[in-house]
Amino acid sequence: WIRGRDLGARASQVVLWQAEAMAPMKPVLSEVTSLFNQALRSAFPSIQEEAKIIKGNPKFGDYQCNNAMGLFKDHGKTLGFAQPVGLAEAIKKGLPENDVFSDVVVSPQGFVTVKLNDSWLSRQVGNIVGHEIEYADTAGAKRVVVDFSSPNIAKEMHVGHLRSSILGETLCRILEFCGHEVHRLNHVGDWGTQFGMLIEFMKEAYPGFLEGTGGMPDVSDLNSFYKAAKKRFDEDEDFKKKSQEAVVDLQGGGKFARTAWQRICDVSRKSFNEIYERLDVRAEERGESFYNDMIPPLVEELKARGLCVESKGAMCIFCPGVADIPLMAVKGDGGFGYDSTDLAAIYHRLFIMRADWIVYLTDLGQETHFHMIFDAAVQAGWHRPPVTRLDHMGFGVVQGEDKKRFKTRSGETVKLVDLLDEAVLRAAQEIESRVKTQDEAGTEAFLKDPKDQQDAAEKLGIAAIRYFDMKQNRTSNYVFNYDKMLDPKGNSAVFLFYAYARIRAIQRKSEVEPEKLPVSELRVEHPAERELALKLLQFPDTIEAILEDLHLHRLTEYLWELCNVLTGFYTNCKVLCDGPERNSRLVLCEATRAVLSKSFDLLGFKPLERI
Repeated sequence: WIRGRDLGARASQVVLWQAEAMAPMKPVLSEVTSLFNQALRSAFPSIQEEAKIIKGNPKFGDYQCNNAMGLFKDHGKTLGFAQPVGLAEAIKKGLPENDVFSDVVVSPQGFVTVKLNDSWLSRQVGNIVGHEIEYADTAGAKRVVVDFSSPNIAKEMHVGHLRSSILGETLCRILEFCGHEVHRLNHVGDWGTQFGMLIEFMKEAYPGFLEGTGGMPDVSDLNSFYKAAKKRFDEDEDFKKKSQEAVVDLQGGGKFARTAWQRICDVSRKSFNEIYERLDVRAEERGESFYNDMIPPLVEELKARGLCVESKGAMCIFCPGVADIPLMAVKGDGGFGYDSTDLAAIYHRLFIMRADWIVYLTDLGQETHFHMIFDAAVQAGWHRPPVTRLDHMGFGVVQGEDKKRFKTRSGETVKLVDLLDEAVLRAAQEIESRVKTQDEAGTEAFLKDPKDQQDAAEKLGIAAIRYFDMKQNRTSNYVFNYDKMLDPKGNSAVFLFYAYARIRAIQRKSEVEPEKLPVSELRVEHPAERELALKLLQFPDTIEAILEDLHLHRLTEYLWELCNVLTGFYTNCKVLCDGPERNSRLVLCEATRAVLSKSFDLLGFKPLERI
C-alpha cells in the first residue's frame, strides 16, 4: 500500500495523493496477533504460546484473544492465578503501547476484547487511495508452477474445462499479486493412441489435407471425427491395425504422421485460444508430448534405485500410504501412459524448472492419482517438504438441474463456447432492459449505442459465469443456473458491477476528480463508516487465507459482504452532503472502488464504469 506524506501541522493543509512507497499492506488479523504475541511474551516469559485471535462480537469489539482459559488450565496453579480472568488481565497489561487499539476490555470469563482505533482505521484506509494496492506473502516469494485447463487436442473445450481454466487463472493472478514468480502451464492432451486412429481416419476423409488440396476441418469437425474414428477403431479390425501402425509411426517421428499430428494440434489450438481470449486466460502450452523423451531415462534411474519394480509385467511404483494400486511407470505392453507422463512432468518441474511450489487443478476424481505422484516424488527425493510444496487443487463437477453432469437436452456434453455465448446473450437482455428502464424514468442513461451494449454484455456475461463458478466451494458440485448467475439483486457479478458503477456515478456527480481528493480529511466516525473501513482493511486477510488453503471462494464471499456493507453505508450516510463529511465519504468511496477494482482484476473481471 502507498500513502501520501503529511504535509505539515497547519490545519488548512491537506494531504493529496503522493507517490511515496510503503510496505505492502498487512492483514489486520496479523497486526492484532502480533501485538498479543508481544503481550503473552511480556506477561508469561517462561511460556511459549501463540496468540489465539478471532473476530469479536461487534457488540463488544473487533477482535478477541482467547488464550487465558487455556493458559489457566495448563499453567494456572503454577503461575499463581485462581481464575482465568487474572491471566486475561495480565495479558492486557502486557500489551505494548500502540495506536491500533482504542479499547481493551477483559470479560469475567477471561476473554480479552479489543476495539480498533478509529484514527488508525482512517489512516490505513487513506493509504489505499490513489495508488496500486500491494500485498506480499509473508512466507517470501517462491517460484510456483500452476498446471491448469488441460483440454484434449482434437476435442472441443466443454463445460468440464470451465472450472480448471478460470480457477487456475485466478489462482495465478493472486499468486502474482502476492509477489510470486508464476509459471502457468497448460498440460494439454496431445499424445497417445487416439492420434493414430484420428490420423488414419483423416487420411480417408481428407486425403489431400497434408498437401493443402483437401481442405482442413475445423475443431467441430475434429470433434465429430474423433467419435467416428473411435467407432471405426472399435468395430473395424483392419482400421484398428492401421491406426496402431500410425501410432508407431508418430512415436518414431515419421514425417507423415508428425505433420498430420501437428496440423491437428494447430486446429485445436486455434479453437482453444479463442476461448482463452474471451475468458482472459493466459498459459504456456506444454503438453504430454513435451515429456516423451524424458520418460525412458527416468524410468531406468528409478529402476536402478529400486523404486520402480516389476509387477504383473508392468514396471510399477508402489505408494502404500496413498493407494493399494501402484503407479505404472511402464505399462504391461511396454508403452507409457498418464502415470509415466506425470512422473516425468513433476520431475521436470521440481528439478529442471526448480519450482518451490506446484499446484495441479483437476476434478476431484483425479485426487488419488496426484497424491500418488506426490508420494512417488517424495520417495525419489525430488519433493522435500516443507522446502517444496505440492498441492492438488481439486474441484467438483458442474451439474444440470437434475443434479447430474451438465449436458445438452440430447445428452451431449455442453460446449464451453455455447455456454459463454448464452451467458453473453442473457447479459445483453439484462442491459437492454436496464437502458429501457432508465429512459422511461428519465434518469442518467448509458450504453444506448448497440456496439457499447454488446461490449458491455460480453464483459458482464463472462464475469457472471466466472463469479458464479468461483463463489462455490471448489470441492463441491454445483448446479449451473443462468437466472441466478445474472440476478442483479442476488450474490452475482451483476450485483457487484452495479455496486462499482454506483460509486463511479457518485464520483461523477461530485465533480471532484478522485486524484484531487484530500485524503487527510478522512474521518471514520459514523458506525456505517467504521464498518465499511474495517471491511476494506480485511482484504489482505482474505488473500492470506487463500494462500493457506487455496479456496478462492473466500474472495467472492468477501466481495459480497463488502458490497452489502457498502449498501448499508449509502443508506445511513449521505455522501454528497453539504457538511464536512462530504470529502471524507468521497475518500471512503474511492478506497472502496480501489479494493473492488483490484479484486475484480484478480477474479478476471473488467468492470463497467457505467451501467
